[in-house]
Amino acid sequence: MDAQFVERERRDATEDEVNTLPHVVDSIPLIVWVALIAGASERFTYYAVTTPWQNYMQNDSDSIEVPGVLGLGQATATNISNAFSFFSFMAPLPFAILSDARIGRYKTLCISFMFTNIGSLSLIASTYLEREVGFWAAYLLPLCSVWIPIPLLLFWQKSFVILYSAQERFRLDAAKPAFQAEKYGRTVPWDNLFVMEIRMGLKACKVMACFVPFYLCINQINNNFVSQAGQMKLGFIPNDTIQALNPIACVLLGPIIQKILYPGLQNHGIAFGEISRMTWAFITISSSMAFAAGLQKLIYTRGPCYEYPRSFPASDGGKIPNNISVWVQTPSYFLLAFAEILGFTTLSEYSYSKAPKDMRSLVQALRQVTAAIGSALGMALSPVAVDPKVTYLYTGLAATMIAAAPFFWVAFRNYDNIDDELNETGLIQPDSRDEMEETTIRAHPSEDRI
Repeated sequence: MDAQFVERERRDATEDEVNTLPHVVDSIPLIVWVALIAGASERFTYYAVTTPWQNYMQNDSDSIEVPGVLGLGQATATNISNAFSFFSFMAPLPFAILSDARIGRYKTLCISFMFTNIGSLSLIASTYLEREVGFWAAYLLPLCSVWIPIPLLLFWQKSFVILYSAQERFRLDAAKPAFQAEKYGRTVPWDNLFVMEIRMGLKACKVMACFVPFYLCINQINNNFVSQAGQMKLGFIPNDTIQALNPIACVLLGPIIQKILYPGLQNHGIAFGEISRMTWAFITISSSMAFAAGLQKLIYTRGPCYEYPRSFPASDGGKIPNNISVWVQTPSYFLLAFAEILGFTTLSEYSYSKAPKDMRSLVQALRQVTAAIGSALGMALSPVAVDPKVTYLYTGLAATMIAAAPFFWVAFRNYDNIDDELNETGLIQPDSRDEMEETTIRAHPSEDRI
């Protein structure tokens, strides 16, 4: 068939086709790549700033094998790291309210980049504490990188769909219009559909609230896992670089899960809905914490310093780690990556699809509040992040997650069945990724999706 004829015959899929046909990836428009570059630049800045922190705070400037400056120790460094995570996760909440209720999402995005630039300037000043170590260069790099999206967003701003603010539309005491008219004799600016969307959004919030310990486990990547790596034989690899195995594992496992695991389960008639995926994410992350606990115990059985790595004179002033390779950490990062894909990706999709259209920024910010609570718990547990007690921390996290999994499943297993009914009402799309593309970014008319 002629390619031009096929192009002219593009149309919207019917409801039956959306529900029954497999969803495939279309070509990615240029404007989507602009948005991806903006997001990648922000993440580049975040990780470039936060990755050296554990070493910077935990170790002193006399440390040779593992670099550092402040020498605060593992427990204090972990506490400060969790405090920063708590603040960074809480910060989006007021801006989400402004975005949905007042100024709109595009202006909020531009303002967020402005504040990111201002905030990163303070990091340059802090690195003058130890210029000889070179931390200033590490923090100057993210300052430069975060400016990349600004001209891109300004140049392509007309290609984005600008979602304006809701303007007083999402008060939680809202009721159905018929009830308001009968009881109070007034006409309200919302309809029954909006009330139903609010109810769906609250369901998503219930699910998100259960992810507090999940976030606490994920936060171990940024602090205690870095410290654990510093107790092992590094070779030529910095101890805070080994955590790069986590995003690498995500890249490797993502296509396997999407192209092999999910279709394979579907072909065998095994239901693996959103709640099921998140339940298995809890189980998987419990396995990662259990492995970390076992590895920490193994580190304590190796010389020369056993339960106090790099602390005894046998370590030659902290130069000699315990006799075990840092690459033994690899399974922990792969298990964490598998749990992130099953948990975070599904939770993001779930919360977006259930949130009311005019409250999506707020619901996503509430998801960050859940992460902030996890960081607050990390602050409370930071006194345990010392040798040789840190094994108890990993063991406790593993036990918590494996115990939470069946409770989570029992509490929310019916939600997968309810979703089918919600899809039929037209309130949510069967695939929220399509919904997200439709409501946030639109390509030129010739590139509209089928």
